[in-house]
Amino acid sequence: MRTILLPGLLALLITACGGGASDAPATDAPTQLPAPEMGARIRTMEDTLFAKTVFDRRGAQALLDVYKAYAKAFPTDSMAPEYLFRAAGMSKGLGQPQDAVLLYDRIIKEYPKWGRLADTYYLRAFTIDADLKEKGRAKTAYEEVINRFPDHRFAQDARAMIQNLQYTDEELIERFRRMNDSIDAAAGKAS
Repeated sequence: MRTILLPGLLALLITACGGGASDAPATDAPTQLPAPEMGARIRTMEDTLFAKTVFDRRGAQALLDVYKAYAKAFPTDSMAPEYLFRAAGMSKGLGQPQDAVLLYDRIIKEYPKWGRLADTYYLRAFTIDADLKEKGRAKTAYEEVINRFPDHRFAQDARAMIQNLQYTDEELIERFRRMNDSIDAAAGKAS
């Protein structure tokens, strides 16, 4: 079993790391591993990547590619939307916020009943706001969170984010500084 599994894992790793003769993205390569083995490989890659004390850009990109390959190979598997969600976060961390938004959009479209859909909508809105700096589009995305999930904790956060859209980063920093100063002053009076 080990001799059969090892070549498959090596092929997956080489494909995910961008090796090989093809210029096609790793997500276009067919997977040779069944879902459980591919899931185990993902866990190993995550453990390795997250155990490092410095950011491993190449390892992060390889893991991102494997997340997407899993979702492509096993679109009906319960882990597919989770791996796409992790891929979106990884894209954001790699400085690819537009790719993250596209992955969030894919989850919303392909997995409309997924349990973490509210998180997906909120993080999509937050990425549009914080990373893409598209305030009008962000406001629409935050409003969608509020409308679709009015009782969710992210609806309250989305309302606050909409109110903060009117301020520049510098103005927000000053507002929070003043808020902290008034909290500190109130705490000093209570002592």
